[in-house]
Amino acid sequence: MYSSSSSSTPKFDVFLSFSVEAETLVSDLRSSFSENGITMKDDDLEKGVSSLGSERSEGIRESKVAVVVISQSYAISAQCLNELQTIVNFHDERRISILPIFYGVDYDDVRNQIKELAASFRKLGKEYPSEKVQAWMIALIKLINISRSDSRIHDDETTIDMVITSQVKQILLDKDKQINLKATISHTVSNKQINSLTTKNVGLIGLDRHMLALNELLDLKSNEEVRLIGICGQGGVGKTTLARYVYEELFKNFHAHVFVDNAGKIYKQDTDESHSQKSLTSKEIQEGTQTVTRTLTVASDFIKSTVSHQRSLLVVDCVDNIKQLEEIANIVGLCFPGSRVILVTQDKKLLDDFGVEHVYEVQSLRYDEALQVFSQSAFNQQHPPASFESLSFRAVRVAGFLPLLLKILGSSLQDKDGKYWEKELQRLEGGQEKAIMEVMKKSCTREKVPTFIFPLN
Repeated sequence: MYSSSSSSTPKFDVFLSFSVEAETLVSDLRSSFSENGITMKDDDLEKGVSSLGSERSEGIRESKVAVVVISQSYAISAQCLNELQTIVNFHDERRISILPIFYGVDYDDVRNQIKELAASFRKLGKEYPSEKVQAWMIALIKLINISRSDSRIHDDETTIDMVITSQVKQILLDKDKQINLKATISHTVSNKQINSLTTKNVGLIGLDRHMLALNELLDLKSNEEVRLIGICGQGGVGKTTLARYVYEELFKNFHAHVFVDNAGKIYKQDTDESHSQKSLTSKEIQEGTQTVTRTLTVASDFIKSTVSHQRSLLVVDCVDNIKQLEEIANIVGLCFPGSRVILVTQDKKLLDDFGVEHVYEVQSLRYDEALQVFSQSAFNQQHPPASFESLSFRAVRVAGFLPLLLKILGSSLQDKDGKYWEKELQRLEGGQEKAIMEVMKKSCTREKVPTFIFPLN
């Protein structure tokens, strides 16, 4: 059995949610799980989905991972959808992880709720209240967005059980890593700082997941090289927020440290020397620590004099061309081994062409994370009120699960009634890109929303 040190660890590793047509697969999974030391509640196979009684609900509550096998009959069964809704609710409360398996159905059909699935929901709408059907639809969309892994399983039944077992084992190992996150990064961040993650960093949901991945790439225990780390991802996904947090958490571990908010300040130096000098005030440069405020007009020569011949931390945001990287390479050559240089860009190819080996790609938020970011901006709470849940679900999809757009859209809808939400969302859904830019102009000044994040094509 996979176990962790948590005192509230569930009794079982896996709960299986499935419909009748998947019973053969479930039987194979049960054998495979047993062979690999993965535990299940004994009544899972026999109970199937005949009801969502106390025993099934207890089975969900007592398990670490719910393996949800989505098949044609699952997606049209009220009993299955009720069970899925319960599982997703537990996941929203961070009480269970979910592994979706798409068995004999097309992933995109489920995601977009089209073809046979759309017809099935129309049929369910004739038998059940519209609010219930809408809740099931939302649960399915949440399921799609919970997992980043490609768990589409179709016809090759000789390997299905092995693939799923491997994925479950990885999820269980990842859960143990998350539980032990404090120990993993204790050599770089104090306990006080770690405990502040949930309150200090309201701008980046899912921080622990990002920090765990970045900590491995940073490898701060090693002093053998000047290591370059790339952070990449599409505009608005949260790269800058993450880079700033990493800088603020780690700079005390280095002799010198600089955060450059725009790589253009390195390659294209400010020609107004007097302006550059006026920017460097006593408040912005602290003797002994050599701290540089990220809003300065930072010239390449100044950075070189700051980080050269020392174990340094340099973070450069908005990298967008090879000339900037060539200038950064000159700076890197002056740093002592053990230094870390973090490059932030939308263009992963730029990092590849420059030979950056350690790259973290920031993905768009999972559904539950995106809903939390949106809700904080729209309602000042983690979850939307029940009367706004369906509207919030649509807003999250319109914003493309991107943190910056979610915040802007949420703020623009704050304190508005349902009619206003419906009107605005219909307009956004009709011409998403143009309408989103209009919302941004209403809510933020150009300084608050840098043009490099949302270029107008």
